[in-house]
Amino acid sequence: MILDLLRHGEPQGGRLYRGSQDDALTDKGWQQMLDSTQNKTWNFIATSPLIRCADFAKHLSVTQNAPYQVFDEFQELGFGDWQGKSATEIGQNTVDQFKANPVANRPPNAEYLHDFQARVLSVFESIIQNKQHQSVLIVAHAGVIRVIKSHLSQSPIEKMFTIEVISGSCERFEI
Repeated sequence: MILDLLRHGEPQGGRLYRGSQDDALTDKGWQQMLDSTQNKTWNFIATSPLIRCADFAKHLSVTQNAPYQVFDEFQELGFGDWQGKSATEIGQNTVDQFKANPVANRPPNAEYLHDFQARVLSVFESIIQNKQHQSVLIVAHAGVIRVIKSHLSQSPIEKMFTIEVISGSCERFEI
């Protein structure tokens, strides 16, 4: 099976810890996604329900005549009190501590990392076990993609923030 992981492009409002905040893409963000998916096709598209992912997934579904499905489980990590704030507003030192040890330094009222991992992987496993899918695109968020990439590389989830996921990037895996 071919698996592509597409992170949404630049959203309106700039770089924030968005979580479930539902911001649309900028024109640049839309173009980033168009550029990274050019000349690629899939026979199934899975997406986060948030508009920065779902709108583009629907567009691809129509242009490629490929089915798509929205999965609530592919929403971004819930950042609790950090939601909608920038690293500057939170404090760079606090953000760095979180990234170094996201279990011990969870943002106040944020989703537990292991719960997030279980949520994402429950749907991911069901998608990749479906033998009807020869090529799958998952349109999601940096956190969701980090969980999947950690799983595929058998890396501990606590190290997920060492994985870079660029806005609008599309990475291919054979599984």
